Amino acid sequence: MNPLASPGAGTRILAMGNEAVARGALEAGLGYFSTYPGTPASEVGTVLQGVRDAFPSLYAEISTNEHVAALGALGASWAGVRSMVTMKHVGMNVAAEPLHFAGYTGVKGGLVVVVGADPGATSSTGEQDDRWYSLHTHLPILEPSDIQEAKEMTCRAFGLSETYDLPVVVNAPSKLCHNIGSLTLGALPAGPPARGRFEPDPVRYLNLFHLAVENHGRCLANLERLRADVGRLGLNRVRPGPGRVGVITSGLHYAYVLEALEVLGLDDVPVFKVGLSYPLDPHGVAAFLGSVARAVVVEELEGFLEFQLKRYAYDAGVRTPVVGKDLFPATGELGIDEVTDGLAEALGRPVPAARRAGADAWNTVAGELPPRQGAFCPGCPHRATNYALLRAAGRKVVYAGDIGCYTLSVLPPFRVSDWVTCMNCGTGSGQAIAQVTDQSVVALVGDSTFFHSGVPSLLNAVQNGADLLLLILDNRWVAMTGHQPSPTTDRLLDGTRRRAVDLVGVVKSLGVGWVRRAGAFDVVGLENRIRDALAQRGVRVLVVEGECALQSERRRAAVPPDAETHVAIDPERCQRCHRCYRDLACPAIREEPGPRGDDVYVIDEALCQRCGVCEALCPNTAITRARIRRRAAP
Repeated sequence: MNPLASPGAGTRILAMGNEAVARGALEAGLGYFSTYPGTPASEVGTVLQGVRDAFPSLYAEISTNEHVAALGALGASWAGVRSMVTMKHVGMNVAAEPLHFAGYTGVKGGLVVVVGADPGATSSTGEQDDRWYSLHTHLPILEPSDIQEAKEMTCRAFGLSETYDLPVVVNAPSKLCHNIGSLTLGALPAGPPARGRFEPDPVRYLNLFHLAVENHGRCLANLERLRADVGRLGLNRVRPGPGRVGVITSGLHYAYVLEALEVLGLDDVPVFKVGLSYPLDPHGVAAFLGSVARAVVVEELEGFLEFQLKRYAYDAGVRTPVVGKDLFPATGELGIDEVTDGLAEALGRPVPAARRAGADAWNTVAGELPPRQGAFCPGCPHRATNYALLRAAGRKVVYAGDIGCYTLSVLPPFRVSDWVTCMNCGTGSGQAIAQVTDQSVVALVGDSTFFHSGVPSLLNAVQNGADLLLLILDNRWVAMTGHQPSPTTDRLLDGTRRRAVDLVGVVKSLGVGWVRRAGAFDVVGLENRIRDALAQRGVRVLVVEGECALQSERRRAAVPPDAETHVAIDPERCQRCHRCYRDLACPAIREEPGPRGDDVYVIDEALCQRCGVCEALCPNTAITRARIRRRAAP
């Protein structure tokens, strides 16, 4: 049994932050779960989908986008079912519209919104601070500080949601989502959650005319009830001390602050740990600020706590100076070194020489490490597609990039993405460039991103007669975020068949007249298809099909083939044209000294996926394969 599904209360396990969030939801009696996968929050959905055998009444889905996922969770909540929706930070932009109305309608079953933040943009194109959304959605925010709190706060969020008739946001940065620590399990509900039932309530759910205004007022009144109760909920806590400079922080930074104060040899500094960062406890904040001569706010990104603290201090007539963003940057992640340096400056305490020397030594070593460039996996269909695209279109077209594994197309040797901003930025912005310039535009989009937000943009291109070639790269999985099924996934790793969406049929239904299929690994045929498409005018769509190599390999490993295929490069035939090594840049092909002292290309069979692309593009038939069939057992 998956330990996260264990009924044993008090059991201690090692768990990732995302797993702790999932367990907290199970302990709360979760009945409905929806998500669009996005790093760093993807594993919450992976866990909840993986334990459905143990929780057969739990509904868990991969939605087409965050907007749809949020609406689904809200609807289930209206039916009295405890619901949760998860997304990465930029997913809040897509879900913003329904979440702005979620406070107006309120909830029946508790509704929790888990947001995976990404300070430092380690897996994103931006590092926005979603806490600021609460200033206009009016949704409370919990910020867990460790693995155990991730579970406890998630579990408690459902009760808070029902008590105050508001969805509750759990903000989890990437370092919490992906860190692993000790987790003590709590009790699971005695039985499965009851089936929901929706009861019409026109005053709540019909946000029209005066009702919208009234529901807005009710939302604000619910928020004020919570604000008045924060002090007794135990979500915030104070580490007392006689020092005259106090620290206010939240989430993971609480542990950093404690460690930094220990490094600096300061045990008298009072620390206010914020668990509910919106709305703040006005009385607790005022009391803490009134007890110190100066307050230092330690938080990542754009000063959300600092903004509220200064406002509350002003309203309460407290004139204690509050500093934060003048000590800590508004961009990037905060680590223990940054927190230590900032507190040392604020508290007038030098960083111990040993600590400084250690940090300097690490920075020196880190600076000398060679950079590691991202690359497509061996056998990736996108590698073959990029190769064929460059052969057919060259460097004379505008390449409209997008979000997904194929974002790596921006790197050498391909460089076939001229911009990357957000999901569907390729088709959406590319068609505009096609309208106002005489340049040919080729847009790239993955199957999942296409269904996420690309359909309206393609429809817009058709409606307005854009001259655009769109390549939909169908690898049948949401690959970059952990290989969740996409709408075109027709078979899971265990062999289970799924009904896949007819991608070509969808494109045709949008009014696209020129629609073709091509195989990603048939590079010669694909190159010719692209040349044909470039010779046409108007909106053209080429669906390039080729399953993610990692998923294909996992399926093959589960069911070994009856024969082994060996691929090799014949050094006598190889003329070192460099197509396989430099142009295709396959990681399974490397250069090494040959028997005659000259360099030769060889194939590393441990990496080779036997996709056949290098064979197809070799002009000298130097790449050969041998198929060795296993002898049947007597």
